[in-house]
Amino acid sequence: MVRCRGCGHVYASPKLADIYANYTDVADENYLQNEPLRTATAREVLKTIRRHQPEGRLIDVGCSTGDFLVAAREYYDVEGLELSDWASEIARDKGLTVHSKLLADFIGEQRRYNVATFWGVIEHLEEPLIEMRRVHQILEPGGIVCIWTGDVDSIHARVLGANWWYVMGQHIHLFSRKSLNQVMRHAGFELIEESVYPYVMSYGYLGERLLRYPVIGPLAKLILGSRLFSGKTFNLKLFCEIFSVYRKIDAARILNISSSVPVK
Repeated sequence: MVRCRGCGHVYASPKLADIYANYTDVADENYLQNEPLRTATAREVLKTIRRHQPEGRLIDVGCSTGDFLVAAREYYDVEGLELSDWASEIARDKGLTVHSKLLADFIGEQRRYNVATFWGVIEHLEEPLIEMRRVHQILEPGGIVCIWTGDVDSIHARVLGANWWYVMGQHIHLFSRKSLNQVMRHAGFELIEESVYPYVMSYGYLGERLLRYPVIGPLAKLILGSRLFSGKTFNLKLFCEIFSVYRKIDAARILNISSSVPVK
């Protein structure tokens, strides 16, 4: 990973060739174990989204097995994009409309949405600015984009360095709040809310996640995986992550935005 001296954005260099080609074969049976937690988290996330766009058509880009869409269809007409054959099949079994396409191949279908969501996805995109301009094309006037990703300028990221959980091979871009806002502004969006992602977490799952840290991991798993914490959940807000909502800017206002591109 390298940091741009101009804007401070962090990105992989060199980029992996054909990174999207491997996503069709992605499968993870262990991922299914935490479906109830993801659905509960989705309900918390929807409280934020509905303050800005209470109804309409919603598309979740990188929808995985569809847990967020299951919660969202109570309020919206929902669809998803997902490259993994395994995940998209599970999502369709839940009665969801899921397109196995890249956003670049999907925008030609002339569908329009009021909400687009990217949950842990933007860091995987090869060209985030180009992709967000594509999102701009499929949103109705006044439509919103909701993004959750890590904050590379957070204290957690700086202290943990290469051990920070967002540093992995599939993550091409690591954003700060500043660099993400720059990308979105140049794509034709304005920030309307900046918050912290509202996880619903079990103590047992947290113990499993902490195993990657050899000093505290085994002890944390022993304690949090004990009968004392069995089946219990709590709300976790990590200030090393970004949860932001952006609104589509009308064409006249976009003309006033500088044409310089800070993130490539």
